[in-house]
Amino acid sequence: MIFVMSLYLIVLALALVPFVVAAIVEIKQSHQKAAGFFFRMGEIAAGFVIFAAYYESPGVMRVTSSTLSWTMVCISLLLGGLSLVSKYESRVALRCVLLGSASLACLWYFKGAYQH
Repeated sequence: MIFVMSLYLIVLALALVPFVVAAIVEIKQSHQKAAGFFFRMGEIAAGFVIFAAYYESPGVMRVTSSTLSWTMVCISLLLGGLSLVSKYESRVALRCVLLGSASLACLWYFKGAYQH
């Protein structure tokens, strides 16, 4: 039981830590705070929001669990696709956002999207 709980915490950290690293690297590397910087930080913030929504109950929104899970899988994959178009200052930040988006998509998929 402890092994399963620790594995679950590692998987959750795999989804959250890349966004934290991407935010830190992007803030350090970006010397010019233009509109593109705020767009990239918005992508990273969206990753945090999707991670936080992983714990919310879908009963408030009156949608089924599988519908919400599929929606969040698509949003996570869209976030990863948008990060490929954005001009990140470092490759580390880009790879961290891609890794975080992919791990969030997997988490949401296994939360309920695979049932349908």
